[in-house]
Amino acid sequence: MQTYRLKGASGKVANSVFGLEKRTVIGSARDCDLMIDEDGIGPHHAEISLLDDGSLQLKRLDSAFETHVNGIPVEEISLGSGDEIRLGSCRWVLQAPGLRPEKVLTVEALKPRRNHVPWLMVIALLAAAALAWQRGWLPF
Repeated sequence: MQTYRLKGASGKVANSVFGLEKRTVIGSARDCDLMIDEDGIGPHHAEISLLDDGSLQLKRLDSAFETHVNGIPVEEISLGSGDEIRLGSCRWVLQAPGLRPEKVLTVEALKPRRNHVPWLMVIALLAAAALAWQRGWLPF
């Protein structure tokens, strides 16, 4: 059952989608589950595992190549929906269908934004009219 997937955000994986299995090895070797032939990606670069409790774990397999999650270099880390994973110049966003990515859609980000421009326009027009009336530039 593919619950999680990686959505390509940049590099050779941009706009691609890859469903994760129980264990997914990412690298440039032909025997990798997710093979990417690109500089900066090791033969067996990293592994994403689905643990028995349903959580995901990312582990760097090749110490000669960096693995980043949310911009931070990692050796091993638990993953959550919305996490950004970067290997070389390739970036993915981890997606869990039906789950809101906590790091992307926070309560603050979901609040409707007020548009202050109309009120600022009204205040500016009233101030300009008051100044024009005070200086006698208006005919009334």
